[in-house]
Amino acid sequence: MADEAIYIYASQVTLEASGGSSGSGAFVAANDAALSSTNHKDYPVGDCALTCDFGAAVAAGVVVHLFRQDLNIDSTADAPAPATTFEEKWVGAFAIPSGQSASATYSLPNVPLTKECQFSLKNGTAQTISAGWVLKITPKTYGPAT
Repeated sequence: MADEAIYIYASQVTLEASGGSSGSGAFVAANDAALSSTNHKDYPVGDCALTCDFGAAVAAGVVVHLFRQDLNIDSTADAPAPATTFEEKWVGAFAIPSGQSASATYSLPNVPLTKECQFSLKNGTAQTISAGWVLKITPKTYGPAT
């Protein structure tokens, strides 16, 4: 059909290619790459993919939280980085299935983006996220179908 709205995707960006281990309740930055108009084309949202494994099986109902830090909000001044004492800019959570411990990929669609930003994880699983985790995002926007 003509005049339908479809998603238009930018290239996937690897935010963290091999993150360090993260204990329960800890924050860890995905700081291999930040997002800017250069790599997200000013698209308003993105679909995140987290690939990780855990030191032991997780309980039911646990999540890994995703936080955004806005960069260059006043010239070169950044917003404060997320931390246990500053849980600002929560943008979603990856739901982890009960009993999961082996490496798997979890999705979090429609994460809001800003002009320039980077992300951090907060481990809410009560188990350690093993070193080597990967976080990627695929920016997207709406456009007309052709």
